[in-house]
Amino acid sequence: MMTQWDRAMLSAVLLVACPKLFGGVLVRCGQGDVLAALNDRLSRLSPDGAAPLQIPSSVSADRLHRSLSVARTLAEGKPIYQSGLLEQGFRRVLVINGAERLDPHVSTALASALETPVSSGDGVTAMMAIDESWDDEGGVALSLVERLAFRVDLRNLRPQDLVGSDFTREDVARVRAHMSSHPVSGEDLNDIVTACVSLGIGSLRAPIYCMHAAQGLAALFQHREVTADDISMACQLVLPGRGQGASSPTPSPQSDAETRDPETTEEPREDRPESEDAGSHAMETKIIDAVKSMPIMLSAPLEVQTSRSRNGVSGRSGAHVVAFDRGRPDRPIQLKSARGRIDVLATLRAAAPLQKARAGSGSHSRLVIRKSDLRVKRFKRRQQSSVIFIVDASGSAAIARMAEAKGAVERLLSQCYARRDLVSLISFAGDQATLVLPPSRSLVRAQRQISDLAGGGATPLAHAVVEAGLIARSERDRGRTPLLVFLTDGRGNMTLEGKSDRQASRQQVSRLARTLIKNQFSSVFFDTSRRPDPRTRQLSEDLGAQYEFLPNVDGETVSRVVRDRIGTR
Repeated sequence: MMTQWDRAMLSAVLLVACPKLFGGVLVRCGQGDVLAALNDRLSRLSPDGAAPLQIPSSVSADRLHRSLSVARTLAEGKPIYQSGLLEQGFRRVLVINGAERLDPHVSTALASALETPVSSGDGVTAMMAIDESWDDEGGVALSLVERLAFRVDLRNLRPQDLVGSDFTREDVARVRAHMSSHPVSGEDLNDIVTACVSLGIGSLRAPIYCMHAAQGLAALFQHREVTADDISMACQLVLPGRGQGASSPTPSPQSDAETRDPETTEEPREDRPESEDAGSHAMETKIIDAVKSMPIMLSAPLEVQTSRSRNGVSGRSGAHVVAFDRGRPDRPIQLKSARGRIDVLATLRAAAPLQKARAGSGSHSRLVIRKSDLRVKRFKRRQQSSVIFIVDASGSAAIARMAEAKGAVERLLSQCYARRDLVSLISFAGDQATLVLPPSRSLVRAQRQISDLAGGGATPLAHAVVEAGLIARSERDRGRTPLLVFLTDGRGNMTLEGKSDRQASRQQVSRLARTLIKNQFSSVFFDTSRRPDPRTRQLSEDLGAQYEFLPNVDGETVSRVVRDRIGTR
């Protein structure tokens, strides 16, 4: 049986042999020994032994193409250009690490480069996109994934599993030389197309990739012609994750005949074998069965089908901030420090009106640019949101509150990866407030750390406000936008000094709340009292919080209100 590592090696051989034909491979894998081994195999298979060119997920669109080097141009007095990453990756495999985190503009530029002839200077030879996301997280942009022929999932492999399939450069050369001499018959191509339709695959690229991959495999294994196994193996490399799910089975010839008009139904030819109709569907059935047997099920596509919209709103929650590295392009500003990249066009526009005045009485053929003309690129993006739950774990209703808080945390975490948001949880009961879940976007970690929370005892609300303020300030220092979410009836009875005094506790909370307002921390207050209490409503106003009366705590309602809040700020 062919393992995922075998599939990765076959994909690598075909990709290196015919890079422009296949475009690239999408690999689901984290950083580590397995990915390092895959990069090493690509270097060994490359005709000149060139190592793949590593591209970080933070790359900007302008670094992909050839551009003017401002510093060298100004120093030497003549235009000096610097090569882009696409040019540097000529005849090499571009490895995009964390491809699911690419800026949408970069994903579009890379997809366009795969369609551009290499001779133009902006075309790319081949690409390997490393998708480090998991099943419940946003994936690589669909526009880019669609142009990568192969899919491989290496997430569950260990270094000791990387055995077998040791192909060489001679194998690559054989595929390149003899691939065209192994044509796929019209019947086989028809079966591939029909199988794609049955699997819910509407892309025309998919059957074309399958056809070429089958030719390459036949040349690799030195078959006289393309065999059924070659086609089945090619479809296993190309089709998983492309479909929307298997559609209804293709009607059999018998059932199709029953629906036709008896008067127009032709009698079967006497010389047609009875098994011909069944045999014509054998290859289609084999392809569908082979793809369905893959570890990556069609009901959980390799690339999330909504990845385009998710990538488009990645990090949308939080306040707008100005950045000099990535984000949506904003208006260039004058150079005031060494930070940022020079915007050549904006600099020229600023210097152009002053050229005659700077020339004076003499005639200057050179462009005169001064420091005051220099403009730097500026971008605008939204900060990450950090949702901090402060949950009352005291009293008789603690168990219900904690259960619904856990549900809300899990719901938010299941959606927060694509937006880069984080969630944390503080519980307070007895005489202290405890940070149960530090800021995280790991659902597994959250489920492990908040699974056995106990409740009951006094209500140290003042301690909770202090702890929430500390976490919120820490998150803001890290460049995130904190959102405080209180789930409590507001009846604190424990002071910071550890005394049981309801009135003193309320005064301390009101005083501490003014500190939160001064720091401009956004917050939501869910009142879990059985009936509305004006004092609780006043406490919410002291905190500057959005007030929500929720006597029957509902995790779905909590998560919906929080999602609306962080999505509209």
